[in-house]
Amino acid sequence: MREMIRAIPALAAASEKWVPPFFDRTAALSRLRTSIARRESLLISGPAGIGKTALMAKLCSELPIDVARATIFLSGVEGLRPFLHSLLRKLYDAGDATLHRQLRREGFREGELQSWLKSLSASRLRGALYRSMENGQYWIVHDHVPPLTRRVADVAKELVRMHSTPVLLLARGLGHAHVGHVADLYWADEHRLSLGPLPKPAAGALLESCIRRFALERFELQEFRNEVLRLSGLVPGSLIKMCALAAQPRYQYGSQIKTKLIHIDSLVSAYKPKGASQDFRECLRWPVKTRR
Repeated sequence: MREMIRAIPALAAASEKWVPPFFDRTAALSRLRTSIARRESLLISGPAGIGKTALMAKLCSELPIDVARATIFLSGVEGLRPFLHSLLRKLYDAGDATLHRQLRREGFREGELQSWLKSLSASRLRGALYRSMENGQYWIVHDHVPPLTRRVADVAKELVRMHSTPVLLLARGLGHAHVGHVADLYWADEHRLSLGPLPKPAAGALLESCIRRFALERFELQEFRNEVLRLSGLVPGSLIKMCALAAQPRYQYGSQIKTKLIHIDSLVSAYKPKGASQDFRECLRWPVKTRR
């Protein structure tokens, strides 16, 4: 893993930040590893803060380099053209040979990808995407996925069914309201992975790590510990957010922490703990070997 971190700029940058410890997702991580190894599509679901992105980040940190290089990460992309543009841009940055040959054949030079994308109709964009997927072995991961329109869902289904490209979605739910017209692609239990709150011992271990990380040891913490575990619902993102807020002076009074105020503000604040999430969602940019 250390060699991989040094070799991959995104991981090297992430390793210099504090990454919340990964607790009690052994079964989910094993399931995700199996899906990647078998090239199976998977819908990972759970409420905000439950650890979907953290689970994918953990997996990404241990992937073989050839798989990491061939994994395309998207986040919150909406609409057909943005979806196609994002995938093709990631493939181009990854050095996909099929796509680079097509650009050269059509007279576009290095650095003119955006002009090329804008010049194509949606049908030609789809054709370019399908050719690259046909000639290479890729995985697509879409985090914070919005409800997909029928046209975007049709592309995802085509990739899975006709081009053997696994599509892994990270969403807040399983149904149409959360993933749109692609829900029926993940109808079987074998294509679904739902995450729930942490067991209390694991949540307690995460809490202790956060207390150390945010230098909260100087406060009276017995009530704080109990209340954070209770009010967070054992959801890791909520727990981390509450500890991060507790480090701010406005939530401190002498040796006490204003836990209830923290809970109220955590429900409405846009705070996101620093960590590897964004770095691991970034496409890992190396040349990818494709079949000639």
